[in-house]
Amino acid sequence: MVLEFSAVEHPEDWMRMVAGQLGMPVEGTQVKLPEMLGRGFFSQYTLCEWLTLNYLHFFTHEPLMLVRRPVKASPWIPIIFYTTAGYEQIIGESSRSVGIDTLDGIFMPSCHIPTEWRTPPGVWLTNVTLTFHGERVQPLLGGDCYLVRLLHSRQSFYLFETITSAMAVVLANIGRSVEGQGAMLELLRLSIELFGYFVERIERRAGAAQFTGLDGRDVEAMFQVRARILQDLAQVPSVVELANMAGMSPSKLQRCFRLVMGASITEFAMAERMEWAKRLLASRRYTVSEVGYTVGYANLSHFSEIFRRHYQMNPKQFQASQVE
Repeated sequence: MVLEFSAVEHPEDWMRMVAGQLGMPVEGTQVKLPEMLGRGFFSQYTLCEWLTLNYLHFFTHEPLMLVRRPVKASPWIPIIFYTTAGYEQIIGESSRSVGIDTLDGIFMPSCHIPTEWRTPPGVWLTNVTLTFHGERVQPLLGGDCYLVRLLHSRQSFYLFETITSAMAVVLANIGRSVEGQGAMLELLRLSIELFGYFVERIERRAGAAQFTGLDGRDVEAMFQVRARILQDLAQVPSVVELANMAGMSPSKLQRCFRLVMGASITEFAMAERMEWAKRLLASRRYTVSEVGYTVGYANLSHFSEIFRRHYQMNPKQFQASQVE
């Protein structure tokens, strides 16, 4: 099945759009999946004049395609938190797996770039989406914060970020509140807390030299560059090689990559390499030396120092902390 939607002028339009395609009524804050398609619900809460919360919890009998169509302009901007694994995000001919278990479990797009998602059948999936009004929220933020400057730039964007441990706690509380039919005031409090953590998180991008407008081809190229980096983390290609593959200059590649991924190519590759090392160490099947060499470090002292910077303990301490 395919569900199509787009950025909207009024948040409530999204729920009506989805309900119409499912052939189901909106009941209060929810629309349920028909039994012939699966189980679960899509819910939406208008929390205040600048913020809405969507909570999706469902599984389907067949694969589901979610298609977000581009529009020229919309005042409402979604921040999507993938709170389970299992989503495949697609743009053009490229795709990537996204979820709470990846370093890019948060996604914030402008309305100009289309996106598709494919979800597997028979798997319970959840996501939380905060949708904020770009103009109404700005008086509540510092004029020099990254998000305000991004919105003022009038450039299209397609951002990924990592779900932090603090965010994960709030997301779990939102899930419990929604499924327990908690009070709207509690959902508002939790949603503003989550929004605040997101604003703090993307503030790390504030050092970027300039904003770069993106189109669908640029984003697809970033997907391809990301896939090439992950193909062999022990031997990451140079920026020049990646730029040639993407069909753009090295300087444009680095600007676009930072805007989409929230980190430079070097920072992204190092973070993914450390996640790989952590998984190998946690398996307890390899020594620290074997893990260091496997992920591309000839100098084990250098590997230990970078690992300690990322996880506040050295590789040996981390491995010892893993209970069989």
